[in-house]
Amino acid sequence: MASVDKKLVKVVAAIPTGHKHLRMALFFDSGDVIVLTEALAAGIARAYIDIVTHPTRRGVVLCVKEIDGKPGYAKIQLVECGGEEDAIREIDTLIRNV
Repeated sequence: MASVDKKLVKVVAAIPTGHKHLRMALFFDSGDVIVLTEALAAGIARAYIDIVTHPTRRGVVLCVKEIDGKPGYAKIQLVECGGEEDAIREIDTLIRNV
């Protein structure tokens, strides 16, 4: 479960020197840093867009999976693995416990 003591304070996005793909770093006031690959950031963006632009869809569950993709693309991707009701139930539970 996420700690309520941690607050996001900064997001840095850049393509590292010598790389072709974006990395995003999430900085928290606790000093913790989470670095996301482009594939994971893109998956999160897709989930956001899928939900907020859809007239009725209210949730999605994405799981990290290793896939056989195109050369040059990340083998680790976020893939839909649960339905709308699963997503709503899980978020409802997390929010109640915060």
